[in-house]
Amino acid sequence: MKLKFSIDYRTNWGEELYLLADSPMLGGGDYASAVKLTPANPGVWTLDIELPDGLAPFSYRYFVRNGAGDVKNEWGHDRTFTPAPGVHVYDIYDRWQDQPLDKPFYSSAFTNCICRHDKRSMPLLPCTAEVTLCISAPTLGPGNVLAVVGESESMGSWDPRRARRMDNSSFPEWKVNVPAAGLSASTQFKFVVLDARSGDVVSWEGGDNRTLGIEPDVNAATVISGMRFINNMPLWKGAGTAIPVFSLRTEDDFGVGDFYDLFKFIDWAVATGQTFVQLLPINDTTMTHTWTDSYPYNANSTFALHPMYLRLEELGVPASQERRDYYEALRKELNALPEVDYERANNAKWEYIREIFALKGAEVLASDEYKTYVETNRDWLLPYAAFCALRDRFGTPDPTMWKE
Repeated sequence: MKLKFSIDYRTNWGEELYLLADSPMLGGGDYASAVKLTPANPGVWTLDIELPDGLAPFSYRYFVRNGAGDVKNEWGHDRTFTPAPGVHVYDIYDRWQDQPLDKPFYSSAFTNCICRHDKRSMPLLPCTAEVTLCISAPTLGPGNVLAVVGESESMGSWDPRRARRMDNSSFPEWKVNVPAAGLSASTQFKFVVLDARSGDVVSWEGGDNRTLGIEPDVNAATVISGMRFINNMPLWKGAGTAIPVFSLRTEDDFGVGDFYDLFKFIDWAVATGQTFVQLLPINDTTMTHTWTDSYPYNANSTFALHPMYLRLEELGVPASQERRDYYEALRKELNALPEVDYERANNAKWEYIREIFALKGAEVLASDEYKTYVETNRDWLLPYAAFCALRDRFGTPDPTMWKE
């Protein structure tokens, strides 16, 4: 299997371009073992390499190294190369990826939520004698589909009703295979947004017509990647609410808003036409067990969440009716306060948590779920637990005050 990489990139004096992949044959993720490309035409770097047939898919990226050894990486995620059955030659034309103007739309908030595409195509693979066009278009919502239309017969002869719909299996990247026959370096085309159901044109891509720019080899699978969609539609707008969890007060609380209140809050956000909810930090800030710990931006862990946001009933209920009545009365008292009493609410929750731990702790600690959780999160969980234990043993979060 032969791979021929080509990328447009204009280096400065003393800089060289490299390809780095997670495949052992292309660097194995080690910058020192990356494969150097060769400068060809002005601004074009190439790499021809023979790899065994049946090679597993691999991820790769480009980087620039200067004479001093400094490295400049591309922006964003690595590219993925997946060999296709029966294809022995690949012509891969890439573009260097700088940070895009529509960078926020590449975040998981958009790709996995706001613009999420639940209906995904089967993954598209390159084919011999076809050109695979790959373009990033993260702004397209689930009601739209991207298509390519152009002057060639295989691209619909500029008729959007005959445009070739693109594959969204790798959203926000879209792909389509076009027969190489009839295509040339001067072939013009454009991307167009269609209504996913009706096929009607929603919007043509902005800017001038695109030009293929390369002469496809009918004996190879040609891949042109790295393009970015020029969105000609109105800019996306959305409304949302930023809120601290402790202020989400309901009758189910224990003096302070908790994580289960988010269900009701999100239902309200949806009912009022909002698109997103942003939370103030929810990490554990316990340092002194006093009201001064209420500042949400002084966390003691990047990973641990604040225990005060636990919904107590989900942990279990006290064994005796007397204790259940005690906590119910305390709940009503704390919920009736006009403001959150940080110290009382947290102390009450810790009292409840310790009581439930005495009842169920041994059972939980012996469970497979608990053991798996500890093992999976060992890197941060054990140092965090040690900090909490020593903080409470010596009455201070200052490690210089702890005894040896």
